[in-house]
Amino acid sequence: MLLVPLSVSAGYVELFYVEDQAFLLTDDQWSSLEDRAEDLSSKYRCDVRILTVLDMADYGFRNIEDFSYYVYTEHGFGYGSDRDCVLLVLSMEQRDYDLRVWGNRANTAFTLYGIDNLLDKHVLPPLGNNDFYRAFSAYIDRAEVYLEMAENGRPFDTDSDPASIASKLIGVIIVSFLIALLICMVWKSKHKTAKLARTADSYIPPGGFRLTGQGDTFLYRTTTRVKIQQ
Repeated sequence: MLLVPLSVSAGYVELFYVEDQAFLLTDDQWSSLEDRAEDLSSKYRCDVRILTVLDMADYGFRNIEDFSYYVYTEHGFGYGSDRDCVLLVLSMEQRDYDLRVWGNRANTAFTLYGIDNLLDKHVLPPLGNNDFYRAFSAYIDRAEVYLEMAENGRPFDTDSDPASIASKLIGVIIVSFLIALLICMVWKSKHKTAKLARTADSYIPPGGFRLTGQGDTFLYRTTTRVKIQQ
């Protein structure tokens, strides 16, 4: 792998799509990532790039955001007149990183939610374990997903992320169940009024009970016969 050194004073220098100046990848790993990034950039007309350096201070920068902006502007990154580009920069000395996008197409595909999701779930975990190839491979994989979804008119965001939709659906189901359970408990508590009464006081009207009429009614006849012994 041939690396072209960055130069602050030299102006424009053409770089690879995967520029590994920190020597984090093997030649085979670099070649695989380079081919994938180049094909992806051409397919969706948006540069997908990676840059690693040992120390951004060697190039006169202390802030990773300033450094990545310099690389983008001074080295001709970006596809087409709008210079669409997504760039992942890593400085090993500071263990600092930056993921930036430029251009309308890139900004449409890489929403704020999408960038946070890409970093937190796919890139930073393997980076934390120094598994740089897996981190960069995941970055390219997710970039392809985001660009394809944007191409189809539905960029990756909270309303299109399957995991987010599933969690929201589960939340709705749980909340609905709890509300239904609460309603049933309230309804049931209101119907627990009947109990065994030991007196008939509740049936006596205010002022007492007054008998207005009486009579005898013949209901049954009982006949007893006794045999008289001879």
